[in-house]
Amino acid sequence: MINQTLTDLYKNYYGDKFNSIITCGVVDEETYLSVYPKIVFLLREAHTEETEWSIPLGLRRNVEKGLKGEPLEKRYMYTWRQAGVWAYSIIYSFDNYRILRKDSYVTKGLRAIGMTNLKKTGGKASSKLRLISYHAKQEKALWQKELAVMNPDLILCGNTYNIVVDNLNSDRNLLTEIDSKRYYYSLYNVNSKRVVVLDFWHPNSRRKRDDNLSSLNILIDRLKGEGLLRD
Repeated sequence: MINQTLTDLYKNYYGDKFNSIITCGVVDEETYLSVYPKIVFLLREAHTEETEWSIPLGLRRNVEKGLKGEPLEKRYMYTWRQAGVWAYSIIYSFDNYRILRKDSYVTKGLRAIGMTNLKKTGGKASSKLRLISYHAKQEKALWQKELAVMNPDLILCGNTYNIVVDNLNSDRNLLTEIDSKRYYYSLYNVNSKRVVVLDFWHPNSRRKRDDNLSSLNILIDRLKGEGLLRD
């Protein structure tokens, strides 16, 4: 079990401080293992001062609501609705954001993802880059092991790309430029498999969400065209 393996990893790494962290992992292991590409969102930190909770469990709670036709939690979905749309789009098919933002599509997208944060404790609404960079460096071995356990095909960096590739000593490759913004990718070996690390927006981005989705579509098509992702 992926999440149990991660829990054991956290307990071994943090010891007595385990209850002070926010745990990460996959939302629905069966679904995650059945799709291509397997996507892991690599973010900065949770926007909360709480501890002793699991982001995947919170997402799973909402997935179960969605599968029953119940509305998803607005507060929880502030960040994760867009992540669900992105995941659905990459795995299943691209469409208009106004269509894919519906709970049924978001539920299906979130059900298939994994996630982790560079910093395992919460923070304010605005992350402090210096602090995130410090944790990324100090806990590099930990999040590398997390990635090995989740074994993704695509790592989607939500405003973490530069910190991640600096720590991995990976080359930055220009993928394309969209509306004067350059998007990069790197290649990283996980379990002897080549994994794409993609530079992208954080899923709580207030940038126009239609524009985000359009940019993502272009980037994924470009990666497929380069033979870095399968059709």
